[in-house]
Amino acid sequence: MGNINLKQLEIFAAVVECGSFTEAANQLYMAQSTVSSHIHALEAILLTPLFHRGAKKNGALTDDGKRVYQLAKDVLEKCRDLETGMVEEKGSELRLGASTAPGCQLVPSYVAAFCRRRPDCCVSLKHGDSGGIQEMLLEREIQLGFVGSADNRQELSYECIAKDRLVLIAPCQERYAAMRAEGRLGRELLTEPLLSREYGSGTQEMVDNYLTGAQLPAGGVRVAAYVSNPVTLQKLVAEGMGVAIVSYLTVQERVAAGEVLAFELEERPVERNIYIAWRTRGELSKAAKEFLAFVRRSAEEG
Repeated sequence: MGNINLKQLEIFAAVVECGSFTEAANQLYMAQSTVSSHIHALEAILLTPLFHRGAKKNGALTDDGKRVYQLAKDVLEKCRDLETGMVEEKGSELRLGASTAPGCQLVPSYVAAFCRRRPDCCVSLKHGDSGGIQEMLLEREIQLGFVGSADNRQELSYECIAKDRLVLIAPCQERYAAMRAEGRLGRELLTEPLLSREYGSGTQEMVDNYLTGAQLPAGGVRVAAYVSNPVTLQKLVAEGMGVAIVSYLTVQERVAAGEVLAFELEERPVERNIYIAWRTRGELSKAAKEFLAFVRRSAEEG
């Protein structure tokens, strides 16, 4: 009886995830016969077939195959964690990701303050929407991610670190200034042309949920444009193209500068949580652990 090696487990996992020996061979840049020989060798070591062979279930995992696949995934994941963990530990590298709302205000403050304490730490910061940041975590592109919405994936852990709220922004024009002086609410301005973010944005997901439950104008909301870049969206509002519902964290500097006007949507603020997230399984590097602890302390101190 031989010993199982990592290459056999990697090839077996690739066959399962690709759905066929042919696709796995293409992905691994191997001959299909080589893939088949590794699978046969693994089955010989384990003394059990891993795939059904036959017309009805050809290529489907056996019950033993399903168990081996789960164990193989665990082994391969621990090996990747060992490899990346050692590299990160020695290099003091901190790989972060942030969606738009936390990336505008919170994250730059956290990173700058942390690096003053740890000048040896090399930080890389990627941006994306909340869904994209969570995918980066799962793909190990980043160690920690800041997001405005949590998909509650089992593979990720989430911790609330701040509050944000939705506001409606309008151009700094006389009629909007008069409405603001009268104490009008943002929902009363939804008769105006609305500028919207793209699908995948945590902010837009919350906006959509709000609009679903809100008392909308009789004719509904008229979306004038979909804009993927939040800075561009705010600029279009400032130029008078319409109004938009946005995260206050992303727009507070423009409001303070008098570029746009902000209206609360309802009498009670429409709030949401800002989260920091990380992979549930696998060890965080020393730098990532220190940064997570620093963010927690900062959040508690307000």
